[in-house]
Amino acid sequence: MADFMLFAGNSHLEFARGIARCLNVPLHEPDEKGDRGPMIKWFSNGNVLVDVKCDVRGKQVFVIQTQAPGRALIGKNTDGTDIFGTALSVSDMIMELYWLVDTLTCAGASVRVVMPYMPYIRSDKMDHPRSSIGARIFADLLTAAGACGLLILEPHFQQIHGFFDRKKIKVDTLNMKPIFGYEILATTDRTRTVFVAPDIGEAKHLGPFVSMLGFPIAIINKDRAEDNETAQAQQLVGNVEGRDCVVIDDETMSCGTLIEAADFCQANGARSLRAAIAHPVLTSLDGLRKVQAHPLITELQVLDGIPISAEKLSICPKLRVHSVTREVAHAISILAAPPGEGHSLEAYKQSLYDPLNDLLARTK
Repeated sequence: MADFMLFAGNSHLEFARGIARCLNVPLHEPDEKGDRGPMIKWFSNGNVLVDVKCDVRGKQVFVIQTQAPGRALIGKNTDGTDIFGTALSVSDMIMELYWLVDTLTCAGASVRVVMPYMPYIRSDKMDHPRSSIGARIFADLLTAAGACGLLILEPHFQQIHGFFDRKKIKVDTLNMKPIFGYEILATTDRTRTVFVAPDIGEAKHLGPFVSMLGFPIAIINKDRAEDNETAQAQQLVGNVEGRDCVVIDDETMSCGTLIEAADFCQANGARSLRAAIAHPVLTSLDGLRKVQAHPLITELQVLDGIPISAEKLSICPKLRVHSVTREVAHAISILAAPPGEGHSLEAYKQSLYDPLNDLLARTK
């Protein structure tokens, strides 16, 4: 019997249920009921109530919540299908998370948050003299709510640990590049493939990985004049002519950066372009239509840490969703293990490269 518990907010129940199945443990869902109603209840005035229905004193608890809008789970039909109620924004999901962490902590649990995509992670610096730093505010409030740990996937910036008080909350990250790298390497012609960094910032993260794989890299220099989702490609450093291009990035909202990269690579004589993007925020349906229509783009591979609607999949059949519930579940099992059992999250993170290294050795 597991000595930890799993709780889910409303942001991505399918992901949370997948993790629970991998771990073979019960999942406490928002509609779990007791004498006083469900565990999470949203009122018509926009307020939320969290009322945990089981004893959590002295327990290790993992709360699964990501950045995504959705609807509140309010029950199930007789055949077990979900019944949803109030539409919830990203901000609603954030408040739901804070309330869950606070309630569980006050009930005596030790709480870690499993958050594939962290809200406000793009807001990592002061862009203007009187602007807020959203990532720091989120970190402070999550710490104040009582969380003692945070597990996230492929952070937008590597200095994420510096936004949290390390004496109060431990931040762990999982890098998804080895998973993308294996699938790309297994299905590509190494002699004509080039990795393309969509901007100089991503080139810093991508460079060591591409060097390990032994591929060439090209870098697109772009300029973002304002605080918006539009950037203009200015120049290409490297050669893509006659090559199959691979773009790896941490996230996309409008697909603007990807389209810009595809246009630039096409103008420079590229044969094709495949993209692997960890966090499919995908706020623009028009952006997905452009991806589907673009003659150079053959595939957009994404992770399932953010829910993707059937509408988005129908608009863009080039979308291919890769599940990482197994990897996240394994990380949770390591974090939940008692000290001294020889478990190491760092060792597990390194082991994610083993299939890729084996493939590299076989294809040399």
